[in-house]
Amino acid sequence: METTPIDQINIHERRFCISYPLYDEVLFSSIKRLGIIQPIILLNSSPFLIITGFKRLESAIKLGYTKIPCTIVDVSEKEALLYSIHDNIKRGLNIVEKAYSIEKMLHMGFGTPETYETMTILGLEPHEKVLKNLIAIAYAEEPFKDFIITRGFSMKNIETLLSFDMDERRHIIQLFSSRHITESSVRETLQMISILKIKKGQIDFNEIIDARNMDDLKKRLKKMINPILSSLEERLKNIKHQCALPPNMDIKVDPFFEKEYIDIWIRAKEVQEIEDAIEKLGRILENGHIRGIFELTKD
Repeated sequence: METTPIDQINIHERRFCISYPLYDEVLFSSIKRLGIIQPIILLNSSPFLIITGFKRLESAIKLGYTKIPCTIVDVSEKEALLYSIHDNIKRGLNIVEKAYSIEKMLHMGFGTPETYETMTILGLEPHEKVLKNLIAIAYAEEPFKDFIITRGFSMKNIETLLSFDMDERRHIIQLFSSRHITESSVRETLQMISILKIKKGQIDFNEIIDARNMDDLKKRLKKMINPILSSLEERLKNIKHQCALPPNMDIKVDPFFEKEYIDIWIRAKEVQEIEDAIEKLGRILENGHIRGIFELTKD
């Protein structure tokens, strides 16, 4: 290991950089307290090019270092990129860093077999569709990259999000950022927004931006996609409210109100609960509520 003046390093050249984001607060604090323990790796050129250690160098510069411990190697650019990828694998790469790795391999002329082999090592499916998504991630806007990293989006949800243009993604990220989300709620919401875009041609985000939570958001999207279905659901909800069903009873209809039958659901642990449920059902019949539900399935 040796020490090199930072002014002999081309700090602006990042052809081998796969780190994202570049600034690491934890690493910065560690270097501030203990110094740089692991030397960076430099390509033997004039000036030197960084192969690995971009985050360490970034922190060192912020801390006022003029020299930095390093290891200088004399390898080809392709080998240097593989050094960078494999040196960083041990710390675990986020999806943007994996995308950078693959995009840079393609840019340097690596063949499909070598690229797919690296994708497998990175825990990615070696498939053309995945490859296209990775390239799209690598070239996407920073707010998009930051969002999918911090929220830990699955590749499936990332792929759907990439199907929207940049302005639409900005609005969608704004929708999700202030709400508690799960993989399933994101998947369902993105599917609904996709359907809405197909049906309407464009999305009026002003109608949904103030949704109280994800359930309210999905409810509004459903209404925008199919206002008739939303109206039927609201009428069903009102009728069931009037029925005042006990917890062990429910009345269900086809989700799309297309089947002309209803399901009456009763859960019981003893005979008395069944007798009570039948008595309740009788009162509901007398009040015409069941008839009202049947009418919804025929509208």
